[in-house]
Amino acid sequence: MIITIINIVNIINQFIVAGTKPVITLYASQLGATPSEIGLLVSVFAFLPAFLAVHIGKWIDKYGVRRLVAFGGTGIVVSLIVPILMPNLITFIFSQALMGIAFTCQVVALQKRVGNNTDNVDKRIAMFGLYSSLGAMLGPLVSTFIYEKAGFSLSYAANGFAALIAVGTIYAVKKGIWEVSKEAQAPKFADHENKSVWSMLRNRELRNAVITSGLAISSKEIFSAYFPLLGEKLGMTPTTIGLILSIMGGAAMIIRFGQHPLVQHFGRGHVLTWSLYLSGLIYILTANLSAVLVIAVLVTVLGASLGLGQPLSLAYAIQVSPLERRGEVLGMRITFNRVSQTLIPALFGGIGGVAGLTIIFVASGVMLLVGGFMTRPKIDPQKVGA
Repeated sequence: MIITIINIVNIINQFIVAGTKPVITLYASQLGATPSEIGLLVSVFAFLPAFLAVHIGKWIDKYGVRRLVAFGGTGIVVSLIVPILMPNLITFIFSQALMGIAFTCQVVALQKRVGNNTDNVDKRIAMFGLYSSLGAMLGPLVSTFIYEKAGFSLSYAANGFAALIAVGTIYAVKKGIWEVSKEAQAPKFADHENKSVWSMLRNRELRNAVITSGLAISSKEIFSAYFPLLGEKLGMTPTTIGLILSIMGGAAMIIRFGQHPLVQHFGRGHVLTWSLYLSGLIYILTANLSAVLVIAVLVTVLGASLGLGQPLSLAYAIQVSPLERRGEVLGMRITFNRVSQTLIPALFGGIGGVAGLTIIFVASGVMLLVGGFMTRPKIDPQKVGA
């Protein structure tokens, strides 16, 4: 039952976050927001979590999984109500900031709960990522369709209703079932028990996984924010834009089925590195194409390649973290993600405001290629994936 509840909450969370981003981008643009302001709007989602994620992880370790999942769910509901009542750039920024904090509380807590034991961690995280991708696939498709047919307020209201359902399901099982078993397998790197969580970054594979995770999620954020503007420039309707973003989410979902065999055959490090290389190349190509069908095919491959970064880095973080500090370690990983989500879209939004929309995609592609080169494995890939 608890696995079912986790899957429901996870799907709805991803549905809301992925679905509201293109809607708020398109509506802000309609209200006259510049590329720089849209970059700020995208970045604020990650700004506060960049500072709070490690503390959120500590709170989860101290106060329990269910409390933080419930707190996060309530925050998401509020973040969706406020823009409906007062639709302007200021409330949009507030909404995205609150949603970022609330989403971080929920996702770190759910990750800790799903990583209860470290056996077959790649398979279990792949399934968790599968449900995440299902929500990310459906969110843009449904939300942009409602936005196009009925407007911003109804689109956000539909997401708010989904958030209420998620909050309600949290209480469908007893509190104790939510918490992580004390019999979970003993961690590696036990010498870090009394040291700062940041000391674990001395491990090269963990460090590379964290960096890759940050690059993958920031690149996904940039694409979700600026592809609607590129699509609009090419004459696509909001529904078509939402469909392409949903295809991207669907590809990220399907690739989860091949995650474990890929890791076994090539090693986790090589899979992570080549996912960055492929994503960078597609970013650059997308910026210089106009055929919708070709773009849709490339975006499908992009969704698959970026879709590997998050579950692989999450699996490694869970695998090497002590149970009593697992929330803290996962919070550290989220910190890197949120710093990337904050700085990179804001920086590229400023670049786009000066040099145009195309340069955002080209610069993102170059960043991913450089990131792949910098984090390439220097040891036998079979050892990395072991």
